[in-house]
Amino acid sequence: MKHLLSTTLLLLTLIALTACGPGKDRVRFEGKLANITNAEFYAYCDDGSFDGVDTIRIQDGEFVYERQLNRPVLLTLLYPNYSQTYVVLEPGHTIKMSGDAAKIGEADISGTPQNEQLTDFRLANINKPEGNRRLAAAQFVRDHANTLAAVAVFRQYFTQQQSADARTALQLLDVLKKAQPRERAVTYIDEFFRPIFSNGVGERLPDFTATDLNGRTVSSAAYRGKRLAIVCIATWQSESMTFLRHLRHRLNGSKQRWECLIVSLDVDRSVLSDRLKSDTITSPVICDRQAFESPLVTKLGLHYVPSCMLVNVQGIIVQRDVNKVEDLKLN
Repeated sequence: MKHLLSTTLLLLTLIALTACGPGKDRVRFEGKLANITNAEFYAYCDDGSFDGVDTIRIQDGEFVYERQLNRPVLLTLLYPNYSQTYVVLEPGHTIKMSGDAAKIGEADISGTPQNEQLTDFRLANINKPEGNRRLAAAQFVRDHANTLAAVAVFRQYFTQQQSADARTALQLLDVLKKAQPRERAVTYIDEFFRPIFSNGVGERLPDFTATDLNGRTVSSAAYRGKRLAIVCIATWQSESMTFLRHLRHRLNGSKQRWECLIVSLDVDRSVLSDRLKSDTITSPVICDRQAFESPLVTKLGLHYVPSCMLVNVQGIIVQRDVNKVEDLKLN
């Protein structure tokens, strides 16, 4: 009888602990998705709240993911089709996800007020025109500026799309910084995206001076009154040289005359020079071996490799961060 009683108490204790969810320093994220059996997706924090990328495995349409946390963080979920969802993880809580894998963007994410706010916002705006979605997103950020949910909406609607209104994005970023000056997720997007927004479509190309591979000075003043394509490449990125060749072909075939300035994120100039010689590149090439820490790269907000920025004859940026040559508006 004593053995039976002890076993019963142990089982009851385990059930109680499970029902209570994770401990106060852990978070659990679990889900059940229809129309999928076995698959995997990835989870990470851009702001460095935890290191690395975690793999979440779906088995028989269900998954469970746990992690130790000492504070709330904004988690990015990256799916096999490269779409993303943002989830607010809070220690001591169980976050639940349910829906259809074929419509993952419409999945219901619950378990905390912030995640439920995000779900309600997504579902309320999913079928609205892009402009209306962005207006609603801006209002959401202003109304909930002191939350990670606002950061999630900002990331989704103002950092993922090249056509985003850079001036509005800067205003909203200032709102987030004022409301959450010490939040890592806000600090990250401020450091990474502010240069991009500051040099967004419709803004004037900032003044700059740099030295090319031949030791010659290259400055923005040399391109005044000219159409300019600034292309960001790196030999360590497998698609860069192909992108550059296709870009040169399109520039040469354009009805308009375009100048080209190449900015390389390489740290080994000899490898870069060899590659450029084999492709007979004659345009100025800037490579200060500082990669993403380069003053010119930082000033222009060049974070995507390969990519291209187009500047018109008035010195106004008309496209930026374009990573498909066919999407460039050259004529």
